[in-house]
Amino acid sequence: MFTLDTITEGLRLKWDGQTILEYHFPAKGPRPYWHPLRLPDSPVLTMNQPADHIHHQGMWVAWKGVNGVNFWEQPKPGDDPTGYGRILHRKVVEQNVEAGRATFTTENTWVDWRGVQHLTETRRAVIHTPQDDYWSMDVHLRFAAPAQDVILDLKRGEPGQGGLFYSGLTVRFNNAMTPGQLLDAEGRTETMRIFGSTASWCGYAGTHEEDGQVYGMTILDHPENPRHPSPWWVRNGKNYSILQPSLCYHEPLHLAADGSLTLQYRVVIHRGDVEPALVEKLRF
Repeated sequence: MFTLDTITEGLRLKWDGQTILEYHFPAKGPRPYWHPLRLPDSPVLTMNQPADHIHHQGMWVAWKGVNGVNFWEQPKPGDDPTGYGRILHRKVVEQNVEAGRATFTTENTWVDWRGVQHLTETRRAVIHTPQDDYWSMDVHLRFAAPAQDVILDLKRGEPGQGGLFYSGLTVRFNNAMTPGQLLDAEGRTETMRIFGSTASWCGYAGTHEEDGQVYGMTILDHPENPRHPSPWWVRNGKNYSILQPSLCYHEPLHLAADGSLTLQYRVVIHRGDVEPALVEKLRF
């Protein structure tokens, strides 16, 4: 059964006494994030603040440009913060365990280095009962613009180059399970073919050094999301593997003053390779 407990600046979810995820919202950190993510009996599948990209935090939500403000990277300690933003946790609205699922909802504010608010966000996670070889989580994100237009964008250029195509929900995999195998809904497996291509889902799996077993995660794009099926931004290399539906890969998204944007994803944490049959079973 599920237990959902409050921890210091966060929440911890267990299944039959085993931690399967933690959700953190540090007051002095750049953003809230999920880490670790794992099966009840698996090693940790995500990585938080690796030395190569300290702003990578397990599974997180960020954006390269919100009205030109960088919510993706962070300035180094002591550096000028001009141009950067933080996603501030405001409160836990709900946390609940019931038959078949656990749920928590939080509220965030996206503010820049001057304290100017660019977005408010309601974030809801619904975790379904783990099965033998997988469990799934629905992530619901609702962004609201203040009394001004908001432009969600990123830096464009050649796929895979520095500072490009970062927008939205992202997973950084544990280095101990890299490199691995990618697969999207269109049957593509090559990193450079997946970059910028649209697909209703994309997944990654790799052999974990800790126990020699294969684990992975697959993200499904909800049919009601803008620009469905989503373009994807991926990496698959030794000590650097990332999976991200990149909503603004090809063009910015404009959010009118007092308007809202809703994004929904299903995240599947699984044992073994990415399996289209499992994805079909778990489609929205």
